[in-house]
Parts: sequence; structure tokens; C-alpha cells
Amino acid sequence: MTSADLGPELDPTHLAVARWPRGWRPAVLPDGFFGLVEDDDEVTLVCAETDQPDGALTVERGWRRITFAGPLPWEQVGFLADVAGRLAAAQIPFTSMAGFTTDHVLVRAAQADLAVAVLKGQAPPAPRPGTTNP
Repeated sequence: MTSADLGPELDPTHLAVARWPRGWRPAVLPDGFFGLVEDDDEVTLVCAETDQPDGALTVERGWRRITFAGPLPWEQVGFLADVAGRLAAAQIPFTSMAGFTTDHVLVRAAQADLAVAVLKGQAPPAPRPGTTNP
């Protein structure tokens, strides 16, 4: 099963990824899609740009979410490698997030339409030396 088999869908919401101090929690959980991760050093909140609280240590705005609805079987091997290979061939950086049955990748908004096309099986454009594709 490849990324193209799962019909990647682009969410219209522009997301922000924010770094917060360890132990921080939002006063209210954001509406819609969000991810909250805590490790030994920090808390990361991914949510709509408009829902990101003020006061984060660092905020990266301008992300879009591509969803692979699945469900992906837990035994599936190589799915993320397929996604990474297709996006790398198009010079598109990404990060990934997973739910129980649904996987997501985040790409920069300027590259979102190209990322979906490549993930659906379209050939990537010719690389431009020293740049990432817009």
C-alpha cells in the first residue's frame, strides 16, 4: 500500500507548530485538529494558527496538513518511507503525526498543493539546485 492508494487529502486550515516549556498545558483545548506532545524538554502544540495561544517560546506558522485516512494496519511496513521518498524527490520537507487509524504529514503551505500531487502519484518537477520547491 502506497501513499497514493490512500488518497491523501489536504486540509484548508493553516497550522502553527509552537514550542512551550515542559509542563505547560493550554487553558482550553483547541477546536478541530490539534496535537499535543510532551517530552523531557518541552511541550509542542500543533493547531490552527488562529487557536495558538500567545506566549509560546517559538512559533512556526504556515503549515498545512495532509491526511491519509486509512485505517493503516499496525503491521504496515514502509508507508512513511514511501511518503518520505515521494516528498524528498520533490524537495519538500515535512514532519509526520499519527493517530490510532489515521496518519498525517505537515508541509509548508506554499508547497501543499505540490505535495498532494506528488503523494497522489504525479511525477515531481525537475529539481532546482539549492532550493526547495515552492
